[in-house]
Amino acid sequence: MFGFGKEKINLIIDKYNFSPGDTIKGKIILELKKPTHAKAVKACLTGEKTITETRMVNGRTNINNKNVTVFNFEMPLDGEKDYTNGEYEFEIKVPTTLAQPSLPQGVAGDMIKTIQILAGKESNVKWHVIAKLDVPMGFDVSKKVQINIG
Repeated sequence: MFGFGKEKINLIIDKYNFSPGDTIKGKIILELKKPTHAKAVKACLTGEKTITETRMVNGRTNINNKNVTVFNFEMPLDGEKDYTNGEYEFEIKVPTTLAQPSLPQGVAGDMIKTIQILAGKESNVKWHVIAKLDVPMGFDVSKKVQINIG
């Protein structure tokens, strides 16, 4: 109805749990009803963190969550052209610099972590692999899959 949903993109990855330095292997499959002009087809790796800020305003506690992108990598797999159905394989290496600094063990580590949580500095990064067909002057066709890195 109204012409929406005609284009489809599938994203297949070899596994969902990774460590820093691992390679993400996958395949993007375009299923288009008609040729579609696009700038590129891309494989992306993104990391997003939710930061919780707590403030006291006029004696009331205000809690604000905001999402912050901590990592964004886009790999073009093909350039500007008219796209039809097709498959694109990709490999993205997970950077080794993603490891969090280790905290001391025991009471000292627990205290530091508690302070970070209370200060709004502690949250987990949500990682995604994204397949994207970059359509100029139109809606991009994309698929997002959550993965674990740790």
